[in-house]
Amino acid sequence: MTLLASFNHPVADSQRAFRRILKAMSEPGVMVSLPLEQGWGDLSPAATAVLLTLVDQESALWLDSRVDSETVRNNLRFHTGVPIVEDRHAPFALTHAASNPDPALFAPGDNMSPEKSTTLIIEVPALNGGLTLRLSGPGLRESRAIAPQLPEAILTYLRERPHPFPLGVDLIFTCGEAMMALPRTTDVEVC
Repeated sequence: MTLLASFNHPVADSQRAFRRILKAMSEPGVMVSLPLEQGWGDLSPAATAVLLTLVDQESALWLDSRVDSETVRNNLRFHTGVPIVEDRHAPFALTHAASNPDPALFAPGDNMSPEKSTTLIIEVPALNGGLTLRLSGPGLRESRAIAPQLPEAILTYLRERPHPFPLGVDLIFTCGEAMMALPRTTDVEVC
């Protein structure tokens, strides 16, 4: 079993990471850096920091086969105690852009309550250089343009928004040591 480091200063760094994740969720499209220099296995430091900060033994996590490995599982068990489940409707899901994940598969169904929504963490190639997304809605005084490199299934989901608020999923995009978020309350226009 290979155990890798977590935060250098677990309490202070997890609090710092939580404040930055909260900033990203409350200000859609803002890029924040997270206080972790090394990821687990093929995971970016940002995705690892998000997991270390948000998941615990009382939540559940679905892992895409693209990011799933013994190293990731062992470190999740040791550092967070999060149960890893097969149900895509877990509170958290981790995937990779190369898998072309469809967020609609993670959204609560018509007979499920909005509290059962998933936070979908997606490893992307870059947080810029993709199609422009124009954001508006809660947390934004004026519209904001971002351009993360997203796979087609996510762009289609953002264009169609098949699940009206309060249904839907919250999206977190990670790359390197940075992340940005698109909460389900954000209106997105794909340009």
